[in-house]
Amino acid sequence: MYVNDWSFLLVIATILLTPGPTNTLLASSGISQGLRRSAPLLSFECLGYVCATSIWGLVLNTTMQDYPFVINIIKVVSGLYIAKLGWRLWHQARLDPLQELMASVKPLELFIATLLNPKAVIFAMALFPVQTWLSVSNYAEVMGSFVLLVASIGALWIAFGSVLMSGRFRWLQPQWFQCLAALTLWGFAVWLLIHGIFY
Repeated sequence: MYVNDWSFLLVIATILLTPGPTNTLLASSGISQGLRRSAPLLSFECLGYVCATSIWGLVLNTTMQDYPFVINIIKVVSGLYIAKLGWRLWHQARLDPLQELMASVKPLELFIATLLNPKAVIFAMALFPVQTWLSVSNYAEVMGSFVLLVASIGALWIAFGSVLMSGRFRWLQPQWFQCLAALTLWGFAVWLLIHGIFY
């Protein structure tokens, strides 16, 4: 069986363009490291999304029937980790970027944040065609298109951060964006914790 309808990629692209834990870290790296030095992070983002969506798609459906509390545990762990990343960004925003004292985003941090990203659940459980999991060829086709989309949009977020660093928009300082990014991460963390504990 082959995948016939590729319109799901448009929905995925829209979701990938929205701010979230991974995009926030990519933009932050663009601010502190620039476009060229941040580009290698894209491979870790792609790897994180491939691992996450594959796990959710192949395991979660069967696990949820017998152990529904597993999703709550995953949400709490994800929320705590993303809150930690938010704290690090908030502290980083207080440093002077001109002196290059801002800590760079570590590849492993980006990989884990992507692995725990709630968007991966939506992609695997709701947006990927059912045929994705029925054959190796379908899986390769869908994942190949998905990875190209992830890398392209991730590069846009890094470029956005590097534009902030260039000072072209004087009204929007990198420190302000990083504070906003930290608040965004905390917002995601609170949402995950609430849904993990009370739902």
